[in-house]
Amino acid sequence: MRSSTVQSAWRRRGPRRQHPPPLSYANAAVLTDAIRTAAPCARISVDSAVGERDLAWGQQLDVREIAAFGTDSELTDQAVAAYVAKYAAKSADASGTLDHALFCRPCHGRGATVLPHGSPLPCTACDGTGQARSLPRLAVARHVRQMIRTCWELGCLPEFADLKLWKWAHMLGFRGHFSTKSRRYSFTLGALRDARRTWRTEQARAHAGLPEPDPTTTLVIGHWNYLGSGYSPGAALLAAHVWHSKELERQFSAEGGS
Repeated sequence: MRSSTVQSAWRRRGPRRQHPPPLSYANAAVLTDAIRTAAPCARISVDSAVGERDLAWGQQLDVREIAAFGTDSELTDQAVAAYVAKYAAKSADASGTLDHALFCRPCHGRGATVLPHGSPLPCTACDGTGQARSLPRLAVARHVRQMIRTCWELGCLPEFADLKLWKWAHMLGFRGHFSTKSRRYSFTLGALRDARRTWRTEQARAHAGLPEPDPTTTLVIGHWNYLGSGYSPGAALLAAHVWHSKELERQFSAEGGS
């Protein structure tokens, strides 16, 4: 993507006001000491359907300074980008969870559909459980299955309805993007998609030798070619073999194999 496109998008969606530079004494050592001091004091009391509990930091606290090749090296843009990419690429399925949603899509996890006169009709796809696959049949480790079951049960309580834990039970309750966004300050993913779409469109226009588009007109493409659908017989056999092998590995792991 061209840097000019990104920079123009940043000017449109970036910060609307100037911010002062960071304080000179706010170095890594001061921030590390502040984190270690504040972590043991952070505590919140929660009273819900599961009872009253105190939430606090555990005993494991690891504070490290981001560096390229050790703590004595200089902090670079590449080091920060590598650090962010490391955690952006992580997901819950790397811990042995599922890579697809658990709830039944025909009934949206409710276990029933509501008829026009208001009576519930049990879902035949999930037998009224709201789950696409029953929890005991999931090919995951025992402790992972227990965490999925806990997310599902908590998600069915009215106190946690807004969290939609039942929808994200396969991800152990985590949902959304790994980073927070602010429409006023942050460079949003939508702005990145718009810039990328504009750049790709310009590339295709230049490659095809088309003239500059008129902003007052709309390009309509009405020519379609049928390429095919589904697997070929040989590809379907290979895909079925791969799926069967993966399913056997999951079942073996769920039964305690290594």
